Amino acid sequence: MNKIATVLVVLMVMISCKKEEMVSKDYAKLSGKVTNVQDSLITISSRNYNKSIKVSDDGTFSDTLKVNEDFFMLVHGTARTIISLKNGDNLNLNFDSEDLLNTAEFSGQGAGTNKYMASKMKLEDEYSLSNPSSFFELDKSQFDKKVSALSTKMETLLNNASDLDSTFTAQETEGNKRFMEYLSSNYDAQHVIFAPIAKGKPSPTFSYPNTNGKLVALEDFKGKYVYVDVWATWCGPCIQEIPSLKTLHSDFENKNLAIISMSIDKMADQEKWKKMVADKNLTGTQIMADKEWESEFVKGYGITGIPRFILIGPDGNIVDNNAPRPSDPALRTLFAELEI
Repeated sequence: MNKIATVLVVLMVMISCKKEEMVSKDYAKLSGKVTNVQDSLITISSRNYNKSIKVSDDGTFSDTLKVNEDFFMLVHGTARTIISLKNGDNLNLNFDSEDLLNTAEFSGQGAGTNKYMASKMKLEDEYSLSNPSSFFELDKSQFDKKVSALSTKMETLLNNASDLDSTFTAQETEGNKRFMEYLSSNYDAQHVIFAPIAKGKPSPTFSYPNTNGKLVALEDFKGKYVYVDVWATWCGPCIQEIPSLKTLHSDFENKNLAIISMSIDKMADQEKWKKMVADKNLTGTQIMADKEWESEFVKGYGITGIPRFILIGPDGNIVDNNAPRPSDPALRTLFAELEI
């Protein structure tokens, strides 16, 4: 009897120690395996945090992170996604870098929130939520049908998720509600802007000078697909896309595709623009819009933020009024579908 009591006491102490250890962890562990390794590192970052994790030759990775936020950007080569990570988590992530969105597999402590977020991102991709114009360009009956279907899928996804923090669930519920309210309350005003630039409609045109002062017009590229990059020298995210844009130009230089970079810098900064074009050896066709944000092409597409990428077909009609960025693998998938 004393032996049994002794064993019970030892077990109680062990359990207590394990519980204390779990509570006292001031770090998270992230491990997993990458298929189709693109880089020797995985970067985990947020506004106030940045850490690189080494990826072995066989694609495995593992490290501990002391974090003080909940959500981070994970980047490996061209693959990127948002993950949730808290101190105390022991998260395992396996993915194929060529299709992270559809191949990510989460397990371990902290997997619940990440599984939900991965499914939510797939839903966002399915409904092109990064491009609300895909809603606003629809007629009212199509709009209402699409919004209703999205709302039902969002609610079902959240209700069926497991191991979610109650605060996170409440935030998601409120966030979904606000997004639906945003779509509904802005339809009338936004439909006027986006209906004329829906897929298949004739594209707004342009005729702007290149670095040598020669006018370059959209009609000059009739018969080719035209990928337009609206940018400015002062735009950080625009400049971050330059390496990918140059690679894209190199890869498709002999294809049926013209790449146009349209600066919306002030005319007073024309020399600054020309200098950056020369210094960074920018490729493709470089032109400068005449009136910054008020330029007809920019207004025609309702552009209020940059970078903005637009794909126009060989017939001059719109293929995508908010095309994927050069760094987004979805762009090359789109090009492949179009047989460019």
